Amino acid sequence: MSAKISLYGSSLAIAVSVAGIFAVAAIVAPTAGFSQTAPAEASKSIKHSSDEAKKLKEPSFQTREERLKAKPLDWRLTSGKPKPRILTEEERKLLKNAKPESSEVGKPDPKAEQEARRLHPDDWK
Repeated sequence: MSAKISLYGSSLAIAVSVAGIFAVAAIVAPTAGFSQTAPAEASKSIKHSSDEAKKLKEPSFQTREERLKAKPLDWRLTSGKPKPRILTEEERKLLKNAKPESSEVGKPDPKAEQEARRLHPDDWK
């Protein structure tokens, strides 16, 4: 006689399976002990009232008068002025005598058909 055990209908078997999965996950899950921490010399804490913190602070305008005194940058002064390039006599003559022309037509690739047959064999049947 053969005995068959059916686990599909049993809620106890499902509960045991779920508990086993959680147990394995808890064991395998990474913990804080395995994580990498920054070396002590790489990070540095600065107290808010220290001199180093005061050096790092950007200037801020705290009074209305100081905010009104602050002016935006003039974009004309900050962008600079372009300097025109002065052409030499030879360049001026070349520009005066220049005639419009086009370049020669390029030759077709002699191996284009072979490459097309190799890359797309279904199109060449």
